[in-house]
Amino acid sequence: MDAVKPETVLQFFRELGRRIQRPSRVEVGGSIALILQNVLSRHTDDIDVVNEVPAEIRSEHALLHELATSFGLRLSQFQSQYLPTGWEARRSSFGRFGQLVIHLIDPSDVFVGKLFSARRKDRDDLRALAGRMDKQAVSKRLRTSAGTLLAEPQLAEQAREN
Repeated sequence: MDAVKPETVLQFFRELGRRIQRPSRVEVGGSIALILQNVLSRHTDDIDVVNEVPAEIRSEHALLHELATSFGLRLSQFQSQYLPTGWEARRSSFGRFGQLVIHLIDPSDVFVGKLFSARRKDRDDLRALAGRMDKQAVSKRLRTSAGTLLAEPQLAEQAREN
């Protein structure tokens, strides 16, 4: 499958932001955050939103279906507990798209979060990112901000395996 182009994601955000009725804000993580920050290139069909898709967007079933059909992307969610502590202070503003404000999770936080994942696609991302990430920044983030993740034996074991 072809890699998702940043312009496709921008078009998705523009259309969503133009058509929702109330202001909304989302924090985007996962591979889309990396794609939009030119750190990763790959196919995905998910735009990972931290914690939950806002109710004013989540309730727009027909619009979300239309966007998924048009762009091959759908909004999904993941829990912030799988990100290093302090991620909120390190996110960056990506812009306003009509009624929609987007923030992106810092690439080092995404990378550290993926270290604790058992999913094959996250391991593939780790391999693809290994030579592109600032190893000192990732190591520091792991030491200073991943304590709660490392405290979970199953997650710590997964990180060691990855």
